[in-house]
Amino acid sequence: MVFARSKLVLEDNCYEEDPGSVEMKLIGPNVPKMYNVAFELIKAVFNVTDSDIQETTYSWGKSAKGEKFKVTWWLHKDMDLFSYLYTSFKLSGQGDAQGGSLTLSMKGILRSEYPQDTVWQRSLFYEMMRTFWHRAFYHKKREEYAEECRHAMVLYQKKLAEYFNRLRGADAPPEPAAAEE
Repeated sequence: MVFARSKLVLEDNCYEEDPGSVEMKLIGPNVPKMYNVAFELIKAVFNVTDSDIQETTYSWGKSAKGEKFKVTWWLHKDMDLFSYLYTSFKLSGQGDAQGGSLTLSMKGILRSEYPQDTVWQRSLFYEMMRTFWHRAFYHKKREEYAEECRHAMVLYQKKLAEYFNRLRGADAPPEPAAAEE
């Protein structure tokens, strides 16, 4: 992230098409265990440390159906000097060891920031050079970062579903039926 008083910010969703976010709904046993698993998977899949993840919402309590929780994490991963991934994870669920439900929603954003503090950085000549550099060289890099973001989100989704299936006792999701000729 660029530290500047004023800056030019370019922001794109990792998924360009609507809805722009990924949502999962899982039903099965041991739902409260998924809190720790989801957090550890974020660190493993996105290759970040605890300090790159900020927990902004945390609510945990008991209900008639077992434990009820809601949490929001924001992941900030620097890609290079100008760009970073800013991804939100909203996890909510309720249940106990016998059964429950879990909902996960993810939205990834790719941001690039260019400082605009000095007179030179605000000049027309600098802006022309920056625009040329961005279009000629950096645009391709930003596309690679967006692809990496999409890949990590899909991998996270698969790993979370895989772990949840193991908790349920199912080794693998059912295979699609073979088409008859």
